[in-house]
Amino acid sequence: MQTKLTHHDLVAEEVNDEHGRAILLTQQDGLEEPRSVIVHPWQLRAACEEFGLVASDEQAAKTIRTLQRRMTGLLGRIEHLAEWMTNHSDQRHADLTYEITQLLALQELASEWCAEFADNVRTERGQTADIPQSKSAGLKQAGLPGL
Repeated sequence: MQTKLTHHDLVAEEVNDEHGRAILLTQQDGLEEPRSVIVHPWQLRAACEEFGLVASDEQAAKTIRTLQRRMTGLLGRIEHLAEWMTNHSDQRHADLTYEITQLLALQELASEWCAEFADNVRTERGQTADIPQSKSAGLKQAGLPGL
């Protein structure tokens, strides 16, 4: 973990003071001596929440977890349908090229969206939920170029 952040004239640095872990904010103001303040991480978070820079809404976090769970479930169903259509459907007797192309595009989108929050999906016990890995690379089909 990084212990120092520099952004323009502001330097934020993790330090330990007599109260434990703290953040030292130092900013150069023109030619004067730099000004510094030490804040506890919770003080900084509270200030950011108060001014809307960081969300603290527990209902929003619950909604995000719900949407992540639902999107992961959708990805699982798309993966299953794509696997079935490419390996078990009667596409050799019917031209399903368009349908399979669209299905694989949906699969790719869902996989991409789920990959962004794979590390954040948690079960009620705090364990990481299983997110299906994209199978589209293995879903190639004879007779349908590019699939």
